This record gives sequence, structure tokens and C-alpha cells, in this order.
Amino acid sequence: MKKIFLLFLLPTLLFSQTSHTVNAGMLYFYPSELTINIGDTVFWINDGGNHNVNFDISSLTSMSFNNPESFVSNPTTSANIYSHIFTIAGTYSYDCSVYGHASGGMTGTIIVNNITSVDEISTNKKFIEVYEILGGIMNNSNSKIKVYKYLDGTVEKRIVIK
Repeated sequence: MKKIFLLFLLPTLLFSQTSHTVNAGMLYFYPSELTINIGDTVFWINDGGNHNVNFDISSLTSMSFNNPESFVSNPTTSANIYSHIFTIAGTYSYDCSVYGHASGGMTGTIIVNNITSVDEISTNKKFIEVYEILGGIMNNSNSKIKVYKYLDGTVEKRIVIK
């Protein structure tokens, strides 16, 4: 059974792009500025409150952000606010359009580089910790699938073959 599971999981891990996490809470997005690559996924996680992500019309100026593409999520108190795969390079501005949040500083920027190859990605990342594939913090170095988390919010999946 484990071999069948790995046959389905292996292609996903080998060819998936990097995932990034942005935390949202009382009048903040953290990090408020994030640089990613084409094909990367950003997950907005709710630390508490009612929030959304608005990449369409600025809540401060009522004018278009003029992003390469526009989208808006529904306000939610759920732990998962939204996720998006960025397929167009450029600079994206966004805010939380819940009343008063953007004016309180809940704004952000995502810069999407025109890089798609893993070989082109800089390796100057600051490592935080290693997780098992199911999410637990790594206590045993015998696991064959590891997930590395970095300070910049990126996550890297590695398969160890001995």
C-alpha cells in the first residue's frame, strides 16, 4: 500500500512549485511584501478575525490596483482565507477590504519574478525547521520525504533516496 501511495505522491512532489504562506491578523499581513516566482502558490492564513484578500480595487483610493490580474476573496473567519497560483509576472498590490482594515495598515505587495526553473532560484534562504510529509515536526531523520520551511515563507519538499 505504501508503494502505491508513493507512486501517486512522487510526481506531485517532484514537479510542484514552491508554496508561500502569508499570515493575516489584526490589521496586518505578514510578510507584507513577498517575492515569488511564476507558478508559485501563496496561501493566506487567518491568525484571527474576519479578513479577505483584495487584488482588484484599492480600499484606500477606490481605484484599480492595476495588477497583472485581479481577484478578490470573500471575507472569512476561517483559518484558510484564500490561495492563489501566480502565473503572470509583475508586481501585485493588495489589501483587506473589510471596513477599516486597509486604512489600519492591512496592505501587501507580491512581486512575481519571471522565473520558472528550480535551477534559477536563489539558494540564499534562511532555514527554520523540517517537517514530515504529514506535517509533524521532524524528530526522526529516517523519513524519506521531508518538507523544509524557510524564514521567507517558502516551503521546499525533498525526497531522500538512499
